[in-house]
Amino acid sequence: MTLLITGILRKFALTKFPFTASNSSLSSWCKAESPLSHLNGEQLESLFVDERVQRLLLSLTGHDTDKILRHRRINQTERTHYALMTDNMMKEFMSRLDQRAGKFLRIVPFKEPRSNRTEVLARDAEIDGFDTAKFVFTDISFDATDLDRTVVVREQDGTLRTALPEERDRMNRLFFVQPNRPVNEPPLFAITDEWLQKTLDRDEHEFVLDWACHFYEPDAPKFVELCKYIFDHTLANDKLDVLYSTRHFGTLAFYLVINGKMDKLLQFYEQKNRNDGVDQTRQLWQILSCY
Repeated sequence: MTLLITGILRKFALTKFPFTASNSSLSSWCKAESPLSHLNGEQLESLFVDERVQRLLLSLTGHDTDKILRHRRINQTERTHYALMTDNMMKEFMSRLDQRAGKFLRIVPFKEPRSNRTEVLARDAEIDGFDTAKFVFTDISFDATDLDRTVVVREQDGTLRTALPEERDRMNRLFFVQPNRPVNEPPLFAITDEWLQKTLDRDEHEFVLDWACHFYEPDAPKFVELCKYIFDHTLANDKLDVLYSTRHFGTLAFYLVINGKMDKLLQFYEQKNRNDGVDQTRQLWQILSCY
């Protein structure tokens, strides 16, 4: 039976089922009323990785070393280290700390979510109602990767189709276990769940987003949905400072600008007396609007 299933998967694997973003002209990150809604997902991705945009986003993020290297929840505690230093040694040490802190500010990728469209491979009416559950067939051979692995689903009515992104990701987590990546999604990532609301009320936005970055791929539909919800919640509750000087602020700033919320960023930098932030926000808008 295992050989038969592998053979079937290899047969289908001859035709690749590529990950594709939605063909809709409207990007999943843009709201319908956005002034940049005419830009599709591919164009926004190209703008996001533009060197000029990346430099602006990194500068807009801020660099608060005390916040970046603050105490965090980790699995293993580290022993506190004390040392006597001269002034020069202290300056050198602080310089190394700043460089180390910069590694924590690498901006999270901005990707369009994979399409939820499926491709019907076969319709076998003779096995309609053969079982009350779906069957998922997964290629677990060593040369297959999480990105190109063939995963197909047999529906109860006999239809054989390609897997949805959520189904594919769940199979990858099931067969290729990674730390802190359970098979089923944690309830915390459900935008309708009370635990997410309570966590955001405690200003733990960064904790949720960091965990989501580890659990999901950047183009996972659930990841994009969760990020948009947290960004909107952050803006609605005037909590931009919670994500300031974190690796998520650059993506947040980009999201706000493409959705016509630049005024909120300008007010934020004015309150921080960051005139350079005001200028850079306007530069970012100019680059995006002229595309």
